[in-house]
Amino acid sequence: MAGAQPNFYLWGAWKARTIKEPFLTKKVPGQLKKIVLGDTFIIGLKEKGQVVSWGKDAKNGCLGLGKTVDNKKLTEGESVEAPIDVKELKNVADIQMGSEHVVALTTCGAVYCWGSNRLGQLGIGKEAEPLWKPTKVEALQSEQIMQIAVVRNSTFALSISGVVYAWGDNKDNTLGLETPQLETVREPRRLSLLGEMRVRKIDIFEGRTIIAHVRAPDAEEEMYGATDFAGTHNEEDSPEIDIFKGIDMMREAMEKTQEWWNHLLSIKHGQPYDMPHDSPDIRNATEAAPANVSEDLDVDPEKLHRAERHLDALLTAAVFELKLTQNQPGTRNVKFIICMFIDECRLRREKVQRTISARQLSDAKRKMQDISAYSVTDFGANANEEIRKIIAVTKDLQQVLDIVKHVHTVDVMSSELKCTLVECLECKLQLHDTRVELLKAAESKPSDPMLPALRIIKGRWNTLKHFSLYALYLECENKKIEFMNDDDHLRYLVNASNEQIDQMLQVDRDRIISHDTLVPALCYDLLRENAELRKMTNAYQLHVLMLHKEKNLKSRDSGHPSIAEVMAGKDRPHMLSDAN
Repeated sequence: MAGAQPNFYLWGAWKARTIKEPFLTKKVPGQLKKIVLGDTFIIGLKEKGQVVSWGKDAKNGCLGLGKTVDNKKLTEGESVEAPIDVKELKNVADIQMGSEHVVALTTCGAVYCWGSNRLGQLGIGKEAEPLWKPTKVEALQSEQIMQIAVVRNSTFALSISGVVYAWGDNKDNTLGLETPQLETVREPRRLSLLGEMRVRKIDIFEGRTIIAHVRAPDAEEEMYGATDFAGTHNEEDSPEIDIFKGIDMMREAMEKTQEWWNHLLSIKHGQPYDMPHDSPDIRNATEAAPANVSEDLDVDPEKLHRAERHLDALLTAAVFELKLTQNQPGTRNVKFIICMFIDECRLRREKVQRTISARQLSDAKRKMQDISAYSVTDFGANANEEIRKIIAVTKDLQQVLDIVKHVHTVDVMSSELKCTLVECLECKLQLHDTRVELLKAAESKPSDPMLPALRIIKGRWNTLKHFSLYALYLECENKKIEFMNDDDHLRYLVNASNEQIDQMLQVDRDRIISHDTLVPALCYDLLRENAELRKMTNAYQLHVLMLHKEKNLKSRDSGHPSIAEVMAGKDRPHMLSDAN
């Protein structure tokens, strides 16, 4: 093959044959990072992430080249002599070989499988003939996978958040599921029996035993070098132990951070924009591909949400690692590196969240353009018909206003844009209501010019009711947001509720637009007072829960009211559960 170079030596037992003397393989141009061996074929992973394969496999399609190669159909027993690129795969980080299938992991955390699906080992969720080309495991697309492992016809995937998924042959419960009676699992399933501890790595022992390395949240790290110095030195008398330990932790932190950084680069959204005034040195300094505004404007919103979830998973892993270094001597540099990575993740996540909120607000504006009643140029002379059409428009605008109010903003620009949209929509709604009242007056029907402005105030008052801790608590439950403990959970609820109330107050501060001269100032004062009282109630609930928890801890050894009990109003003093 043109451009080929020495790749690897091969000897020993290979399936049904024995190679007594090492022989040199020279078939692939470029360096090979890893190879896997089938019965009669070889698959190689190159340093830059390309996958090549050659040999003979016309049964299960493990070559990954398809049934047709170079416009020639592969027949039984036909061999592919020269390595051929597997075109469906790019930026591959690892490949694993099973008994009858192959699994590949890309640098962006996606998993691809091909080969036999007799026992569901491809994870595609259905019975199928062998797949001759790599196929993405769609059930894992919302996860950022960091490691894959294969045991014969069983496949495992470890996410960056420490969750293990398994599928394929489950004979003797090889997959470790809580339903061992299933012999075949055709879609990835989470291994719930592993509990809440985060899995760091998966090892396969002798091709049969699965080992999942975990790190318990409260587990103390073993002191490096303790065996060497045991019985001869105390920790206070052995600063060299701290030095060695710090060096080892620095090495581990660098390896983990590099791994996380590779995952970060693979997340398409969140990186800084390539600004026109940037110098070439700045543009070439980063390893990530430059971002541009047009991509964020046109991308599918689900991809933005997926990028946010992946960044959250990276951030969670880095914060967990940072906590392990707390109070450890000689880890200043470790903390510095991890903190820089955490800040990078937070900035990228903030940018993605900012883009999501901007897209939601812009989509809401576009919906206003689609309101059909605005195409009517002449309402006619019938007042009742005019009122009916105005009310129809008002109903559509009210739906848009509700959508805008529920958009979550994370920065000043999107918050101001949301506030401006709310003001414009409220003014338009009040204008329509005023026209209706005028038309009623023209027909000598009962009318009240103050009603449109009062309806706006009523709408703001009703909005405040949705900012209760209990409503936010149910929202967290539905989204399955996890917290370190009940204290963090309640603090999040209080801050989230106060933040939404502040946004409502922000609209009210712009009195020229948001206030009406026909409405007494007392109405607006009562609205603001209600909002401030709700914020005070939130703080009171948090304070009382802390005091009540401390009292229970002192008076009894077991337990204290959980956040679920607090929100349900159980096992606590008067905590204003319904005050919000």
